[in-house]
This record gives sequence, structure tokens and C-alpha cells, in this order.
Amino acid sequence: MKKAFITFSFILLGALLPAMTVCAEPENDTESEGSTQQGITVVSDDPVENIDYTGPVDLITGEPIEEGMTYNSEFVTISDNVRFSNYTGEYVYQVGNTMLRSSVADGMIVTEPVSMSKEGKTNLTLYKDGEALDDIPEMVKDKGEYVMVTTESGGEKQLFSFKIVGEVTGKITYYILPAGFSVRNLTYNSKPVNHNQGSVDMTKEGHYIVDYTCAATGKDYSLDVFIDHTPPQVTFLGLDEDDTCRGPVTVAGMEETDTISIMFDETEEVTLDEENKLYDTGYYHVMVTDQAGNSTEKDFEILLYININAALFVLAIFAVILGVIIALAVSRKKLRVR
Repeated sequence: MKKAFITFSFILLGALLPAMTVCAEPENDTESEGSTQQGITVVSDDPVENIDYTGPVDLITGEPIEEGMTYNSEFVTISDNVRFSNYTGEYVYQVGNTMLRSSVADGMIVTEPVSMSKEGKTNLTLYKDGEALDDIPEMVKDKGEYVMVTTESGGEKQLFSFKIVGEVTGKITYYILPAGFSVRNLTYNSKPVNHNQGSVDMTKEGHYIVDYTCAATGKDYSLDVFIDHTPPQVTFLGLDEDDTCRGPVTVAGMEETDTISIMFDETEEVTLDEENKLYDTGYYHVMVTDQAGNSTEKDFEILLYININAALFVLAIFAVILGVIIALAVSRKKLRVR
């Protein structure tokens, strides 16, 4: 009986020794292939050497998940109600049971169209330059400032905002980067310049390339624009010092890429003639806008005036008519005398 017990003890000890060897700490961390760095074992192909790693791993690759990523690595949490999808490259905004996917983060400025898609029934309204759009388009293309608003809690609440500008624009003075984003590189007129990581001063005209990164996702973005803050250099010929006149007004100095809007007597939209002139008597509001979105506005009044050429023509016709009348009267008088 005692012999059998001793034999069983040796068998049990032999079974435990390999497990004790696996769990033992290596004597020299720098020489061990499965050594630890800051308390975390470096991942290797040998599952025995990964036994000390206690952090989350990707279920598909088996690799440790980077900081900020969820357990299945599909989403990166940006804030309480915003996530980033690694699969689609979209930002996912959560409102109740509704998800809104967008290609931009809150506060971004872009030159390309913005994609959107909605999953759920929560009331969402997209505003462009302060005016509500009828629906949420799948692709937002027009230049402007956009705000997405939700009425889920009974009152309006801003969900996120973004701006679409042209490659030549005067609509940016400072680019305040979205929260969690920072500038990597900044060039001005093709030359690298020092920069603030959280914002870019664009008050000076010229060509800017802003390369920036989202810290949570590691995704890179770039804004490439030419800044033009100078309004159209147009003049209004024919006006007096008090912005009135008694003749036509000529709009001079417009560029080919400029556009003009003319409101007549606050109710009617009119256009210039072939010589860029306005003739009709009344009040005018004129706005000329350049390619960058800068504008020059002018209010003036054309008072009642007489066109000399037209007046002479009318007088000539009147003289002819008067002559005919006199001739007829003389002829009748002679007939009566006889």
C-alpha cells in the first residue's frame, strides 16, 4: 500500500512540473522571446508565451486591440454618442435607436461632397446656411455651412456640423479642428510653416495645405485650399455722392467668374443689358459675388430722367404733326374765303 502511494505521488508530481515551468517568470526579460514591456507580454506565435497577456484581443486576428478600439475592433469610440467605423470609414452618430452615418466628423471643413445615411425613425433636420432642407440627401454637394439638428428630446439639439467650401474660398478665417484632431503638417504657398496643433490661422491670403489626424482612429485628412478674402473690385458709374442719379448706371470691373444679383424696388429681380447698364427709374440692390464667395453690395436709386436722343425724336414727331395740323387749317381757311 505504501509503495503504491509513493508511485502515485511521483506520477502526480510529474504531471504538475510542466505547468509550473510554463507559469514561471523568465529570469532575464531581455533575453526571453516572450519578454514583457511595461508589464504586457509581447505577442508571438507560440500560445504558451502569450499566456501573460491579459488585455483584449481581436477575435479574428488574435492581435491585441489598440487603445480606444472596442472588443470586436469594428468601431472606435469618439464620444458618448459618436463612433467611427473601421469598416466603412464613416462617423456614426447615435440618437436614441437611430443611427446617422456621415463621412465627416463634427466641425470638419472639406472641399468634397459629404455622404450621409440614416437608419431609424428619429426626426432629424439638416440646415444649410440657416435654412432647413426638405430631406437629408445621400450626398451633400453644395457649398455652405451645414448643421444637423434632432428633436428627439422635445426641443432642437445640434447633433453635428460641417462646412463645404470651394478649392478657392474666402469662407475660412480660422480652421478650428474638431475635438480630438491635431495638425500634422502645414504648408503655406508650398513652404512648411510652424503651426498650432488645434487650429490654423487663415486670415492671410494664399495657398494652404493642412494635413491633420484623428487621435482616436489614427485616420489622416487633408484640406487643400487657396484663401482669397478680397471682394470683387467693381465700380458703379453714373452715381452721385448720395448714390442717386438721373441717368443710367453702369456696373464696371466684373470678372468672368463673378456672378451678379439685382433686386429692383425690393420685389423684382432684373438683369443688366449687354453694356452692363441699368436704366429704369427706381431703387436697386446689387450684389456681385466672386469665385471665392466674397461679395460687394451696393444700394442706389435712379431718379426720373430724360433721354436726350429720345426727347429730340419725340419733338421731331410732334413738330411734323403740328405742321400737318397748321397746313390743314390754312387750307380750310382759303377754301372758305373763295
